[in-house]
Amino acid sequence: MAWIPRRPAPAERVRMFTGRLSESRALRAAADSARAGTAAVVLVQGPPGVGKTALVRRFLAGLSGFSVLESAATPSLAPSDGDCLSRLLRQAAVRVPGRSPAGEPSAPAREKPAAVASGPRALREFLDMPAAAPWALFVDDAQWADGASLKVLLEAAREGGPLCLVLAARHTRGWDEEVLRALHTVAPLTHVDLAGLGEAEAGALVATALGDLADDVLTRRLVLRSGGHPLYLRSLLDGHTTARPGGPPRPALPASVVRRQLKGVPAEGVAALEALAVLGGSATVPTLSTVLGAPDCASALDPLVHEEFITRTDVHVPTVAIRHGVFRDALYDTLPAARRRALHVAAAGAVDERRGLAHKVAAAETVDIRLSADLLETAAHELAEGGLLHAARTLLSAASLSHADDHRTDHLLYGAVRLLFWAGADAELSRHGEAVAARRPCPWRDEALGLTEFAAGRLTSARRLLDQAGQSLRGAHPGQRAVVRTELALVHAILGQGEATRHHADQALREAAPEGEACPYGPAGRHRGTYPAMDRPAPDEAADAGPPSGGLLEVCAQGPCVVVPPGVRQAARALAAYGTALRDGPRAGLDLLAGLPEDADRIGEEDLPALTVRGILRLADAQLSSGTTDLTMVTARRRPGAARLLGTSASVHLAMCHLLGGDWNRAVREVETALDDEQGRCFDPPALWSLRSVLDAFRGDAGAAEAGLRRARGLAQPLDFGGPQYHTAMARAMGARARGDHRGVVDALQILAERSAHSERVRIVSTSWLPFFAESLVECGLADLARAAVAELTATGAAANPHLRVADVWLRGRTAEAAGAHEAALGRYAEAVGLLGPGRDIPLVRGLLEISRGRVSAALGAAGAARAYFDSAEDVFTRLGARPFLEECRAERRARVPERPDTSALDRLLTGREREVTRLVGLGCTNREIADELTLSVKTIEYHLRGVFVKLGLRSRGELRRRVQEAGGADGRR
Repeated sequence: MAWIPRRPAPAERVRMFTGRLSESRALRAAADSARAGTAAVVLVQGPPGVGKTALVRRFLAGLSGFSVLESAATPSLAPSDGDCLSRLLRQAAVRVPGRSPAGEPSAPAREKPAAVASGPRALREFLDMPAAAPWALFVDDAQWADGASLKVLLEAAREGGPLCLVLAARHTRGWDEEVLRALHTVAPLTHVDLAGLGEAEAGALVATALGDLADDVLTRRLVLRSGGHPLYLRSLLDGHTTARPGGPPRPALPASVVRRQLKGVPAEGVAALEALAVLGGSATVPTLSTVLGAPDCASALDPLVHEEFITRTDVHVPTVAIRHGVFRDALYDTLPAARRRALHVAAAGAVDERRGLAHKVAAAETVDIRLSADLLETAAHELAEGGLLHAARTLLSAASLSHADDHRTDHLLYGAVRLLFWAGADAELSRHGEAVAARRPCPWRDEALGLTEFAAGRLTSARRLLDQAGQSLRGAHPGQRAVVRTELALVHAILGQGEATRHHADQALREAAPEGEACPYGPAGRHRGTYPAMDRPAPDEAADAGPPSGGLLEVCAQGPCVVVPPGVRQAARALAAYGTALRDGPRAGLDLLAGLPEDADRIGEEDLPALTVRGILRLADAQLSSGTTDLTMVTARRRPGAARLLGTSASVHLAMCHLLGGDWNRAVREVETALDDEQGRCFDPPALWSLRSVLDAFRGDAGAAEAGLRRARGLAQPLDFGGPQYHTAMARAMGARARGDHRGVVDALQILAERSAHSERVRIVSTSWLPFFAESLVECGLADLARAAVAELTATGAAANPHLRVADVWLRGRTAEAAGAHEAALGRYAEAVGLLGPGRDIPLVRGLLEISRGRVSAALGAAGAARAYFDSAEDVFTRLGARPFLEECRAERRARVPERPDTSALDRLLTGREREVTRLVGLGCTNREIADELTLSVKTIEYHLRGVFVKLGLRSRGELRRRVQEAGGADGRR
């Protein structure tokens, strides 16, 4: 046992402390007891790094009037009896009462004092010093303290007096029975068990560290990654400034912190942790034993489980896993290179062939041609199984083990880049731009550079490079030309250029389809074709001068290996439909996908791009229900690591479907899930954050909405094309509408009028939002502009779109209302509500139309009808949770239909539906009977009753029934 003087935590670390309120209260209660003359003992337990020391230090720093002694134990094979006690007494002997600031640990002696009395009597003499009392004694890492000292300290506490003894320990397994008996006979004893921070506490820590950069999605990701462990969470926060959009980097705890975490762990336990780190963090016990070269490592694992380094499950085959990924990564990074290689070599023979290859790569120190060839074969298998992301990473590993000046090595890199692009992994793809740029010029390099430029959000440069590659590959294999043409079609689609998208997609289809084969989704039926996973250039290819001698083994001895991803024809067909929709409207695009099955069982993985496009176009054509079905099918069917050419577009548009359809909780979940997806395009996060901003604004959380909009704008700013700015403009407009700022809506949506950059994109995505634009234009006295916007879209062939017709009819109604033609306006509003039928209803728009109907009815003197319309609107907004719109409705109601002086609270405060429910409650009906009477679900009745109780300030059903009967609402009618 060695004594280590401790200093107070730095100010910045104290500021970073958060949470632990109940634990802090327990410590303060113990101090209050000691101050009153009754000794108290506090045992603070928890795994390494969880914050035991920080908690106690913060507590000690806040004490006043206490003499504080503090020491820490260290592991020792043969600790001396009384060592801990003698260190504390030596510290007390050099303390001059009143010289050290109250509440701070005493400074250690500059020179070692002469002999100091030790033992129980000496301790009692110090504790009985009136000038120094009360005392706070803190023993850190008490699991390593000698038993004799602990028994004396606990005995002193048992005898009573102004003493607060705090023991911080990972566990108590090393203490003998006498110490444990003494501990549990002390009264009062407070046991504080520290675990990871809860979500709210961790969120407060993230907010303290990151300020405006913090948000719910990031906080949840950080808490999940750290497990709420304060040390690991701080490590993630320290590295957050270098994070890529969408997630924090893998942090590395300092080596000194890792060593401190492992202090006291037996050598065989450390070896097991190191092997587990090399195995990826988890393994079966037999596998771990094989890597360690031990018959059975189970005995080495018990201390690790007790120390909470690992978890163990014993179902079927015993399996262990490092509890925290942050610690696993840090431990792996601190391994000496030789030790790491040795463990990887051992692991290669203990796991299956595919994972073994990864360990061989990690263990390799030089070029290894045979291993590179094995990796190439593995990549081919992964690609055949649809695992593009894994195949790309395997190709990158193969390239790293090949000669840097070998031409075929370049093609491994180019193939990996292509697969990363087709997997939608833009964040990972963008990191390879410099490596590609350093290679020899050739068409494949141009293509790869174009793809890395795309991933970085520089689509203008990407288009130029891909077009250049396509021109140079005229003599290449048709399958290769089809790939590049499809990539070009996607670039033009993202840029909103319908004609160019259709042109390149058609070329890809002509080059990809075998002679005489029909298109995949024609009226004649579906046909599928496949391409070899690893295709070679044609013998007469002029695009490449051919490889130098040497290089990979027979698998690529005849020429550079060029990767053709699966599903090229299906992707080209999907882009052809999207390009047609950009040019001619959604229905024209849907016509090209007429042969795509509706039955989920007949949809293959290669059909998902076409299914995504169909869902997007159905959303644009006001087919909300069908679009939601398609996009839900895509998100349910796609596999991690598989082809994802369209990134998370399905999730973006599915969230939009839920937003428009009124299922805002699902919309939020879809946005958050997509933000966590590693297979996403560079332009997906701005769109997702824009949607999140809209959802927050519609729910009345203006602060969160503004933070989401700032995040979206920040992510969109580096991108060199207009699509992301379009989404942020929509978010800005909807935020303004939620505030009732119609001028703000008009200013934000001026982007709709910028035909040069957005005309074709508007045709796809604007019809759902156009009613809001038209409404705000009329409110601002710009009805002519509203009519022009609607007429322009109608002229493009979208006249049959129900949502466009809603905008048109609503606009006509607002114009009639402004002119005083209230009867005509009421008819128009009724017509607009009728257009929002099943499968295409936008509840928020319907609620706003009901407000308009109530306003016009009031102007016509029909107060009863006006109240009914306002009731209907309130019901819609209440169901949605649309607080700003609910307040707007109630303000309109108060202004247009003043309540009669004799109106009861039931009539004044409750919506029409709520009044129906309360009337039936007054008759003594159960929730089931009310549900049957009103043709609603029991859950809906419960929802309405919760609102009634809140509005009327009631607590029970009996109170509500009496209130209804007193108001005369229970008249016996059923």
